[in-house]
Amino acid sequence: MYLEQTSESLMFHLQNVAFLSFEREEVYEDIISPFTRLYLVTEGCGSLVVGKDKIALEAGKLYQIPSFTSCSYHFGAGLSHYYIHFSIDQPNGLSPYSQFSIATKVDANELDYKLFSRLVHINPDLQLPHHHPNVYQTKPWMNKKVDFHTAGRHLETVGILKQLFSRFLEPGENYPVANILKYNIQPILLHIRNNLQQNITVEELACIACFSRDHFSRVFKAITGLTPCDYIISKRIERAQFLLLTTDLSQNQIIDQTGFRSASYFSRIFKKFTSYSPTQYRLQRG
Repeated sequence: MYLEQTSESLMFHLQNVAFLSFEREEVYEDIISPFTRLYLVTEGCGSLVVGKDKIALEAGKLYQIPSFTSCSYHFGAGLSHYYIHFSIDQPNGLSPYSQFSIATKVDANELDYKLFSRLVHINPDLQLPHHHPNVYQTKPWMNKKVDFHTAGRHLETVGILKQLFSRFLEPGENYPVANILKYNIQPILLHIRNNLQQNITVEELACIACFSRDHFSRVFKAITGLTPCDYIISKRIERAQFLLLTTDLSQNQIIDQTGFRSASYFSRIFKKFTSYSPTQYRLQRG
C-alpha cells in the first residue's frame, strides 16, 4: 500500500548538472560525495564499483548512487553521459532509502533523455568546475548555492529531479509507513535530528511519545529497524560525514556538533560505520 504522505515531503535540491564526454580513459577510486548522483550514459562504456558490486556502464542506462556511498569509477575513452548531483531532504527526518526499495541501474526511455537535456538547458551554468572529484570536491564548490533565474525554473527543476528519481523506485515498500503515522514517530525523528549535539536519552524520547521506555523501544525498532540508541548514532555519523566533506571544521568541533563523547569514541564508531577513520574520510574530498 502506498500513502501520499510517504513521499510528499521529499525536498530535492540541485547542485550540479551537465553533459560530459571523455576523450581518454579516466579512473577515480573510492570517491565519496555528500550528494546523490544520477547518470545517463548516452555513448561508450565503463564500470562502477559500489561497495562490493561491479556495475557495467552502458549506453541507454540510468544510474543512481546514494549520498555518502563510496564509489569507484572507470570511464572508458569515448564515454559520454549526463550527470546530476543533488540532495534530498525530508523534514520528518526519514530517508527515502529507508522507505523504498531503490535500484542502482535501470533502462532509460526516450523521455529520460529529454528530461536530462531540459535540465541542462534551464540550468546552463551548473557544470562541475573540473571532472576529477579530488579537484571539485572542495569546500567552495561543495557549499555553492544554486540561484534560479525564476520561480518557474526552480519548480520545473524540482519536478524533473523528482521524475528522474522516481525511475529508480522499485515496486513494494520496505518501510511500514502506516505505523509511522499511527504512532506519530515524526516528532521523535525531528527531535533527534535537531538535537544531535545534546545528550539524547531513550527515556526522553519515550516521554515525548507518551510511551513507557520498553514499549517505545519496541515500537521504534519495529518502525525504523534500529534501536533508539543505534538510530541516534547513525544520525550522528551522517552529520559527521557531511561536516567532514563540506567544511573545514576541526574534528573536535565536529565532535561537539554531533554529540560524541570523546575523540577516541568518535574515531572508533566512525570507522565501524564507514570503514574509514575521520581523517581518511576527509581526504576523499581531495
